[in-house]
Amino acid sequence: MNASQQVLPAATRSVILAVEDLHRTSEHAAIDDAALARAVIRLSDLYTSERRSLSREQADEDHLIAKCGYFLASDAPKVALALQEAAARSAAFAQLSRLDCVRVLDLGAGVGATSCGFLAWLAAAHAQAHANATHDRRMRVELHAFELGAPAARAYEQSVRVAAAAANVDVEIHVEARDFRHKSVPALAQASDVILCQTALNELLVEDHVDPRHLPATVDMVAQWARAAPLLLIEPALRSTTRALMALRDALIARNAAQPAATVVAPCLHQHACPMRAKVDDWCHEARRVEPTPRVAALNRIVGRRDGRALFAYLATVPFREGAPNSLVPESAIRIVTDTLGSRGKTERVVCRADGELRLMRLLDRETRPENALFVEGERGMAVTVNPMPANDRIGPEVMVSPLAPIGE
Repeated sequence: MNASQQVLPAATRSVILAVEDLHRTSEHAAIDDAALARAVIRLSDLYTSERRSLSREQADEDHLIAKCGYFLASDAPKVALALQEAAARSAAFAQLSRLDCVRVLDLGAGVGATSCGFLAWLAAAHAQAHANATHDRRMRVELHAFELGAPAARAYEQSVRVAAAAANVDVEIHVEARDFRHKSVPALAQASDVILCQTALNELLVEDHVDPRHLPATVDMVAQWARAAPLLLIEPALRSTTRALMALRDALIARNAAQPAATVVAPCLHQHACPMRAKVDDWCHEARRVEPTPRVAALNRIVGRRDGRALFAYLATVPFREGAPNSLVPESAIRIVTDTLGSRGKTERVVCRADGELRLMRLLDRETRPENALFVEGERGMAVTVNPMPANDRIGPEVMVSPLAPIGE
């Protein structure tokens, strides 16, 4: 791995490996990797090219096997990565690892990828926060999950208990067999320290092949969550699902003028309207290189997945507070929102700046130095600082490109 790649902390990876091991020896362990790969391919197709069939096939036993045997260990790191960045940008997320008891609301919980990802992040963040403590008190996590499917709910509880043991936290689990739109959710949101929702909102999308978006009722629901507690939404890195999340982000920010809802803390560096929405073929997502777990790696080889990066779109918000938005983000900050564009003799990438502008920045091959090489090597979605910021968008040999430092550093 090069210096620009995300390396999951050992404590985070240990939790995810423990959950993967659980499902190697579960009731579904008898299925061979070839059959599991077929189930993974089918479920992937349903989430991408055959979304109209998703609700009809949702209860298929093979889908549960695919979720437990592959997607759980594949998706949990995405949660940990998103929380890592949110905690670096927001005190509200950072303080979660310092609480004696964390109350978590997991909406559309599935087989536990989101809650396991949270526990995996928490294991490393708590260890870091208490690295110099003489006495480290054992944390407690109260998880309240909404999951309609009874088989998935059973798998959720099994997965989370193993993850909690690996994370060295005490856990209390409540699973409700209800839709996450249930009327009881707002009160639970108010009583939560953090709200998580992964790969669930996209099931409410309005079918529109040009530019899918969420209904006003969905925006109202998410705004209610966002007012209550720190909120993390994660969606598949597809054009349709990501652009809908981008539109949802803008709708939340637009509401702040009349009825304050949310401050966006990550991945965005600003509170302006998303500039990538201007072109219907643009969508803003992460592409992070993370070492896969052994079984995920084996299945990736079988299904022929050549891009081994963790691909996802996310939005992290905290309840709106006047004067708070991104006040600590330096003007020199940019977020890399494309891969390298393959230009001859230079590296060109589109970036989203702290002032809300999209710019095409470039670095000539002959002017690449160790000090500015992060512009070339940095992964899609990475936030960096550029000092000094060039007026003509050309990064010269004298320019320093560095990772964006956490708040307060």
